[in-house]
Amino acid sequence: MEKQKIYYVQDALCGWCYGMSPVIARLFEEKSEEFDFEVLSGGMIRGSNVRPISGMADYIRQVEPRLKEITGVKLTDIYHRAILDEGTYITNSEPPAVAMAILKEQFPEQQVPLASAIQRQHFVEGKDMNEVETYMSLVRAFNADEEDFKRKFNDDTYLEKARQEFKLVEEWGINGFPAMVCQAGEKLYLVARGYQPYEQLIATLDQVRQEEGASGK
Repeated sequence: MEKQKIYYVQDALCGWCYGMSPVIARLFEEKSEEFDFEVLSGGMIRGSNVRPISGMADYIRQVEPRLKEITGVKLTDIYHRAILDEGTYITNSEPPAVAMAILKEQFPEQQVPLASAIQRQHFVEGKDMNEVETYMSLVRAFNADEEDFKRKFNDDTYLEKARQEFKLVEEWGINGFPAMVCQAGEKLYLVARGYQPYEQLIATLDQVRQEEGASGK
């Protein structure tokens, strides 16, 4: 039987995607024999919305207790100091999406761990996602070529790849993150819109399988 495919739609700057990271990691670890996985970047902040984080820092602080309560993840003190308190970080979803496009091309079977590792650079280590040097420890961890990554990071080819992902996500009607889509045959099923716990995801994926099995009879 052909494996179904899970598209995990996320944005590196999305706190709820960071909260979803342990859930998708568990799904990847436990279900990779049953599903193929592809991570798509959503492009949450771009164009006229690219601006210093100071404008949304208070909102993030307000939402943080609920994020922790529901997902169990915590925004680190380093993130607070370097990103929220400093306030000068320019929020732009394109650079981390470019990094993801480069790395997933080289490591297609490791897209879920890559997405998680990129988010950790920001939400755990408080790194500036616009700087190519931010990604170097990750590039080394995956044994990728540093000079090759730096060249591609500034190559419009990979910016276009990222923007094509943004466009695809928009065509699917997804404008909030995280989200998850399951492809079964020619059909696409919206499995999750927003954060969902693991058990709920599994239940929805089982429903998709039942529907697909019934339609295939």
